[in-house]
Amino acid sequence: MKKYFIGSRVIKTGIAVFFTALICEIVHISPAFAVIAAIVTIEPTIHASIQKGLIRLPASMVGAAFSVLSIYLFGASPLTYTAAAFLTILVCFKLKLHAGLIVATITAVAMIDVEHTSLWADFWARLGGSVIGIIISTLVNMFILPPDYWKKSREQLDLVIVHTNELLRAFVDIRIWKAQGNQPGHILSESFRKLTDERLLLEQYIQQQQKELRYQLPNSAAKVLLDKEAALTEKLKLIHYHLWNLIHAGRSGKELKWNTEQRRRFTEAAEAVQANLLHWMKEDTLEDEKQFQDLFELFWSIEMPTDHHEGYFPIESTYLYELLSIHQLVDDQQSGERQLHKQKEAMLSGYSSG
Repeated sequence: MKKYFIGSRVIKTGIAVFFTALICEIVHISPAFAVIAAIVTIEPTIHASIQKGLIRLPASMVGAAFSVLSIYLFGASPLTYTAAAFLTILVCFKLKLHAGLIVATITAVAMIDVEHTSLWADFWARLGGSVIGIIISTLVNMFILPPDYWKKSREQLDLVIVHTNELLRAFVDIRIWKAQGNQPGHILSESFRKLTDERLLLEQYIQQQQKELRYQLPNSAAKVLLDKEAALTEKLKLIHYHLWNLIHAGRSGKELKWNTEQRRRFTEAAEAVQANLLHWMKEDTLEDEKQFQDLFELFWSIEMPTDHHEGYFPIESTYLYELLSIHQLVDDQQSGERQLHKQKEAMLSGYSSG
């Protein structure tokens, strides 16, 4: 994937710095502190920008106050810088203003090296500049190239579904057909770990978009889509739980006693699960239940072991139960989509007849 040096955050930082310096020039305030505040307040998300901005405002007040106090007590000396920085850091930590620590400390030490006509005038000027920088950068982050996680979350969702199918297919090849022998079993565990990381990234994108939605104009369609993606992600978490059980059960070393026909039926059902999973975000869902009916009959035909030293459940029943559980989760989601689609059609027909 091609990456560009000049991204949206770089552009927004430049815009925020320009307008911050412009406003400071108009109101006759030194732009240095304001520009610093504007630069550090640009965050990847609107939510983070606002939340940290609310912390940086009181932190800047703390830094400016201790700068004035240190100058009053010690004049312009090394002890002044030390006292201003030390006290600012100490109080910010005590007040848990960690996000504003850098802005507050820079404000505190930078004010010392400025010619002072009136300490109180300097205090309000530096504080006002910081406030301007924080507010401008927050507004720029909200209205100019706002962070968009819709595309990222949708692409990540598609990626997780594809890789889930690939891992299920690999399980069938390795554990059901022994196509690669017993040696590459660790490949399944490693692939599952990577799949889990991908799903966690998907959850992060959705959570970030949910936070961003608070600061955007109300959009019911966007909320419905986001809720749908969040529901699919929760279902994927459960599917991955059953997929891990499949992989873990295969590591027991128990011999699979199925004949070729039984292995074929399991494979066809797994392929049907993969096909249905690819149709999660579509309305043309698949409804072929024949493979799963055959699998269900096969599940009940398995004889339970009489010797519990060999385990309470044979490996065949575990494989069937976990695959049927995955199918149930996929089918439940599709049933909900079909029901929602029918309700939508009923509403539209009601409007047209009215």
